[in-house]
Amino acid sequence: MKIRGGEVLGELATLVDPGRAIPPQIVELTGITTAMVRDAPKIESVLPAFLEFSRGAVLVAHNAGFDIGFLRAAAERAELNWPRPPVLCTVKLARRVLTRDEAPTVKLSALARLFGATTTPTHRALDDARATVDVLHGLIERVGNQGIHTFADLKNYLPDVTPAQRRNRSLADRLPNRPGVYLFRGPSGEVLYVGTAVDLRRRVRQYFTGATRGPG
Repeated sequence: MKIRGGEVLGELATLVDPGRAIPPQIVELTGITTAMVRDAPKIESVLPAFLEFSRGAVLVAHNAGFDIGFLRAAAERAELNWPRPPVLCTVKLARRVLTRDEAPTVKLSALARLFGATTTPTHRALDDARATVDVLHGLIERVGNQGIHTFADLKNYLPDVTPAQRRNRSLADRLPNRPGVYLFRGPSGEVLYVGTAVDLRRRVRQYFTGATRGPG
């Protein structure tokens, strides 16, 4: 979704073929099956359209480090120039704005309920994007009376690098610089994503640094 001043300027959504079978855990989480993506385009085919769609915009995502890292890695595989756009993570913003009593968890579903989002997150990209917009607006309303009105104000309001981010950057240190298969698991051990890489260490590290690099 592209938003300006609360107005929806456009939406871009498509399934992509990951080039491998979708793990059962992901099917259960998202409802997306291997059959559904069999005739879908590869991410290398749709990424240029996304980059054009998002040109000049601030990329907002819930847990942005993972999402932006994935996009950067895909751009590298496709030999596309990654524009290094400004990024805002609603997880980080929620942790800065909300108290533990208000939000014991900063999961998107919990924040969507807290702010009365018009769309329920479903682990599908467009639904989650719509819910994230409502969460973002709710969070921005909370800080408006503190003189925070621009993206630069928000970035200054957020901590630069958290201890957790520093730890995350070292998670890939033990991985080899050679080809292999990697996967990410959720809190309950469920597989969230499976990928392949020519250089395991370099690829996995990208996921944890994607949201920490600003423009310039």
